Amino acid sequence: MRQLIHNGVMVPPPYEAQELLVRIKGEEHRLTLAQEERAVAWAKKMGTPYVEDPVFAENFHSDFSEVLGLKVLPGDVEYTDIHRMVLAEREHRQNLPNEEKKRLRDLRKVEREANKERYGYAVINGERCELGNYTVEPSGIFMGRGQHPFRGKWKEGPRHSDIELNLSPDAPKPPGDWKAVVWDPESMWIARWKDRLTDKMKYVWPHDSSPIKQRKEVEKFDKAVELRRNLGRVRCHIMDNLASPDLRRRKTATVSYLIDALKFRVGDEKDDEEEADTVGASSLRTEHIAFNPDGSVTFDFLGKDSIPLKLTATLDPRAAANLKEFAEMNSGGPLFEEVNSSVVSEFLGEVMDGVTAKVFRTCHATEAVERRLRETEVKPDEPEYWKRHVATLANLDAAVTCNHKRTIPKTWEQGLQRQRERLEQTKRKARENLRKSKQRIQEATGKHESRIAKLEAKLEEDKVKLQGLKEELRQREEQGKPTGSLKSRVSSKQKSVRATRESIQQAKSKHRDAAEKLRMQMEERRAKDEETVEKLRLQLEARELTRDYNLGTSLKSYVDPRVYYEWGRRVDYDWRSYYSDNLAKKFSWVDPAPDEE
Repeated sequence: MRQLIHNGVMVPPPYEAQELLVRIKGEEHRLTLAQEERAVAWAKKMGTPYVEDPVFAENFHSDFSEVLGLKVLPGDVEYTDIHRMVLAEREHRQNLPNEEKKRLRDLRKVEREANKERYGYAVINGERCELGNYTVEPSGIFMGRGQHPFRGKWKEGPRHSDIELNLSPDAPKPPGDWKAVVWDPESMWIARWKDRLTDKMKYVWPHDSSPIKQRKEVEKFDKAVELRRNLGRVRCHIMDNLASPDLRRRKTATVSYLIDALKFRVGDEKDDEEEADTVGASSLRTEHIAFNPDGSVTFDFLGKDSIPLKLTATLDPRAAANLKEFAEMNSGGPLFEEVNSSVVSEFLGEVMDGVTAKVFRTCHATEAVERRLRETEVKPDEPEYWKRHVATLANLDAAVTCNHKRTIPKTWEQGLQRQRERLEQTKRKARENLRKSKQRIQEATGKHESRIAKLEAKLEEDKVKLQGLKEELRQREEQGKPTGSLKSRVSSKQKSVRATRESIQQAKSKHRDAAEKLRMQMEERRAKDEETVEKLRLQLEARELTRDYNLGTSLKSYVDPRVYYEWGRRVDYDWRSYYSDNLAKKFSWVDPAPDEE
């Protein structure tokens, strides 16, 4: 970077004391500010599964003991009064008049917009770029992900004096007692501080939609495209080194093989909050693998977010032999000592510059999506919900390919049952709509037939009378009697016959039009109901199929959005409608410039 100007980051105000009391082991205690902040945080979690988690509860009360100055265990502290206060505050907010709720929402919105305008942007090399989360984390109970060993511990949020800012020399220093202001032109971080709980650095970065981040995204996906073109050479390099006489190269090649063939993560690239005993290819231990009589190998370990991964696969004989050898060499220990993401990247870089384990996952995820979209027939005139379903199934293939398993939400079955009930209710409503439509047609037809019958009966009666009058007129003419009035009666009756015939024709024509309209309405209603049923059926099917997988991870980080864009152009589908607003904004670079259209 040549230039970086911003206003620092937003630090939440400190907790304000309310002079609360609690009973500890039967004795009443007035809490200090630090003690009260933690007690209120715990009270807000009461009634959730977190407080029932023994590790969560033990970690919290262990830290709480430090600020209390005495040892307390879960159950020693009576939080009832504070919890009652928390519930009362919630109820008060819920019972506010709608006008007051709207007023408060509007005030919060104005405040958010003002804060974003002040802290949410930076000037990078002359471009005004949006930032990611520009508000630092407030103090609170650490929730963690999966079975994180630190869950429940107290996480103290940073103050101004903990935070370093990255600013170019031409940038004015934002107000605040910052820890330091430095200029690091080789990195895009805006602010950083050391997390007091994990002892790791936390960063504020430009938003994913900022031009500089978008260029990085394009480079990432272009690198995956390049890997796909060179995958044959890279695989030959891996396979050749599975039998290398150099032990470290054989280990590195074996890790690379697992990354490519089984789509494992590399193993040592963890998120800041990922401190549970999760592993990947390079950090596998002997306890994580088992060799089966049929020659296959079973892998059983905790993957990202502590999601169990159990997989049995038949490997290349050289890779399987290496695993056996490494397991015997390191009984109970790591299989690939001295191999990490940097070593793997250096090894793969011998064939292709810039290739990493993550590039493999991006390549394989994108290929999985592209293959499903190519193999599934979709016509441009087919409904949007079908195209979205196909897009979802393609994304599911990517999630399965990359082992993006998830912990199934506790409410998943209830949600599924609600969808099933909604589908059955919609089917019943569709059947009822069809019955009513048919009934309307039958009733209209019955009324029409009744009217026609009356008109035809009248017509026959008039025809008989007309025939009688004509016969009487003939006889009078033969007798030479006067016929003036009789002729008038014949003419009148003839007009009546013609009018009745016209009425019959008009009634039939009108009924045909009305019946056709009712039939069209019935078919339109039937088609609309069938579409709704099919749409709900596909949503239900997608929910069942995706139960075990997190589709958001692949869509956000691993699937090249240009695949969906090109597919959308072929089948007349707006790729943005499959992405969330945030992701569509992140991938706004996908659309070509107007002069390239």
